[in-house]
Amino acid sequence: MKRFPKLVDYLILLVVLIIALWPLVTGSAVMKWDAMDLYLPWKHFISDGLAHNQLPLWNPYINAGFSQMGDPGSWYPVSWIIGWVSGSYGMGCLHFEYLFHLYIGGIGFYLLGKSHGWVRTACLVGGIGYMLSGIMIGNAQHVGWVVSAAWIPWILIYFRHILTSPNFKNAVILALILFLMISGGYPGMFIVTAYILIIYFGIHVWKTVRSKNKSQLKKQIIYFAIAGGVFIALSLTVLLASFDMSSLITRGVGLNDRTDVWNTLNGSLTPQSLVSYVYPLATIINDQSFWGADFSMTNCYFGVISLLCILTAIFHQGAPKNIRIYALIGLFFVGIALGQDLPFRKWTTYLPFMDLFRFPSLFRLFALFFFLLSAGSSINFIIRSDKLKMKFTFVLLVFSVIFGLIALLLFSNVELWKYKQIFSIGWLHFMGQVNIKELIFLQSLLLVGLVGGLWVLLRLNNISWRIAIIIFVSIEAISFTRMNAYSTILYDRSLSDASVGMDDLPSGYPTPSVTLSLTTFNDVDQSQHFIQLWKNLSMYLKTPTFDGISPYAYHTMAEAVESGEFDKIVKYPLVFFADRIDEQSHIDTASIDQFSFRKLSIQTFNPNLIAIETNTKSKGKYLVYVQNQHPSWNVYIDGQQSNILRVSDTFMAVCIPAGKHVIDFKFEPRSIINASYVSLSTLLLSILFLLVVWIKSLKSQKK
Repeated sequence: MKRFPKLVDYLILLVVLIIALWPLVTGSAVMKWDAMDLYLPWKHFISDGLAHNQLPLWNPYINAGFSQMGDPGSWYPVSWIIGWVSGSYGMGCLHFEYLFHLYIGGIGFYLLGKSHGWVRTACLVGGIGYMLSGIMIGNAQHVGWVVSAAWIPWILIYFRHILTSPNFKNAVILALILFLMISGGYPGMFIVTAYILIIYFGIHVWKTVRSKNKSQLKKQIIYFAIAGGVFIALSLTVLLASFDMSSLITRGVGLNDRTDVWNTLNGSLTPQSLVSYVYPLATIINDQSFWGADFSMTNCYFGVISLLCILTAIFHQGAPKNIRIYALIGLFFVGIALGQDLPFRKWTTYLPFMDLFRFPSLFRLFALFFFLLSAGSSINFIIRSDKLKMKFTFVLLVFSVIFGLIALLLFSNVELWKYKQIFSIGWLHFMGQVNIKELIFLQSLLLVGLVGGLWVLLRLNNISWRIAIIIFVSIEAISFTRMNAYSTILYDRSLSDASVGMDDLPSGYPTPSVTLSLTTFNDVDQSQHFIQLWKNLSMYLKTPTFDGISPYAYHTMAEAVESGEFDKIVKYPLVFFADRIDEQSHIDTASIDQFSFRKLSIQTFNPNLIAIETNTKSKGKYLVYVQNQHPSWNVYIDGQQSNILRVSDTFMAVCIPAGKHVIDFKFEPRSIINASYVSLSTLLLSILFLLVVWIKSLKSQKK
């Protein structure tokens, strides 16, 4: 195995991940909150649609319909592949995708350390710390955040590759990874990453110009331009669909001009959350009176041993500059994350696109990213110097004493009988009984054992420093992940039990009812079909409804809700007739034909099309389709295009002639559909090119 050090290290990362999240790996627990309420139903809808040759353009199954294509995750190829391989995107797929991205992020950070020339120990510590960091565990429900975090190290690796070896292969790989991040991740994190790359390249240009190596710079610019061109082609569908949606939803304008809950400072990191750098266990309690925020926005942990490595090296006179530089950049991002307490986040909103997302706490991802770069550089520095090794053991001894003193100070404020419950009743019960001080007391004792144990082991001359550090970093990451898991990742129910209701879902696209109102199909009533699921259930049962939760609220729908028109109209079936529309384009509910179901029938239905056969005796009737109006909806009467009327602020109607007719409402975003051909073709060509390059590389190695 010595011939394959990377393979061994990849295996170590995998084993650490499996042990840390064993309940998720074995299916003895399932994920919770937004991962189940938003991510899972959308991915199920998308994979099911692709299986029926339907692009994820329109979703009629929540909130009277919305343009699913506008959510970047609708075009994430990793989710497509997982859904295709499994046959249907279910809870097991969600678990696999989450674990897959943790592992990808860990390997990426490991390789980023390699590209910096770190020793294997430093690379492994960085990979473990990143893979099981506070944002990966604390924000597990926000799968898009985890996806973004997973690809950031890979982006920097290939960005650096173009600087050192500018060629077409590296340009294509960088474009692919950028596409994976923008399509699968959270847009705000992509925007911040783009600014980091711009600043990084600006510094590089300045250094290159000073060194007068303009020929190399010209080559780099050419291949960055190629990467940019390939990225735009790959992401054309995502970009066009996202900009299309941004003009329609309430969150599509600059948030810094808003005074409601969606402003840019909503979801800031709070000063008291900084305790989680040392005490992540405290964040298992959602005590908003203490944290000042939801506990999903508090966990900053990246490893106590890694933090002590930074403290050992950063003040040493001969320490490399990058240790301090990375640490300062990390502190800067902490300052931005503290959006409500420091002005940095407000200042950034004046930069293009930086006012389009909230949750300043997401900046703690970039803080811990640079802190881990500082930690890896510190370990790389310490491990090569006997003098620094002695200093590190001294730091370990000092902090083991400090943690012991903290535990001693808290001793009088804890109830010792609660800790017996860990062994007698179980950890989950214990979590519900303790307070934050008692958790800090417990973790202080654990840190005394962890840090003190590492000190003892390192003092033994016959023990390898590198092995000892890897073992203790792994123990630290695994133990704290296991302790936090049931707070922010897992629900204590087995995968088989939680999946009840998912194995007898309707196939194809059932014809919607023309007699039952949309309010008949709601999450409260439909939850009886499931055990674990309780939101956006109509996507599984394929029943159009007014119900559901989504971050995408249309302006028109908000107007209809405010005016009361929304609640009036959703009391009727998906399609019906009305005789009158008033001057405000509101449907006169007194004119609604209560026997519409006798004069119409749905011939064809899928998310992007409804074909209705009508038979009326009088002309001038309005056929109403209770879906939110979108510019890409078109209506055809017997194959001839007609005009869609926006009625009751947000819904669609068409005036039809008397007699028998076929009315087709079609969702036809032609620019998005054409862009999807460009994106898919570019993706296939890029993969084909990389396969050819890889095969040629293998042949040359054999020769």
